[in-house]
Amino acid sequence: MAEDTKLNDLKANIENMEKELAEAKKTYRELRTAGLRDAIEARKAADEAVKEELKNLGYNNTYSYSNPFISWRNF
Repeated sequence: MAEDTKLNDLKANIENMEKELAEAKKTYRELRTAGLRDAIEARKAADEAVKEELKNLGYNNTYSYSNPFISWRNF
């Protein structure tokens, strides 16, 4: 009986530790990629600003800007 209780306690302890490990891994991954996510968001904002500026300058087709294989000199 005491052995069963001890085994059940150990099993519950392992399950709790696995949950904590999964949460720690998620937090680590989020912290590790935070800079990348910030850079992607900044790039999106910059792209939108460029598109808006091109629109204000009279360029209606911003497809050329969004296509990386077409040079900016084509404007």
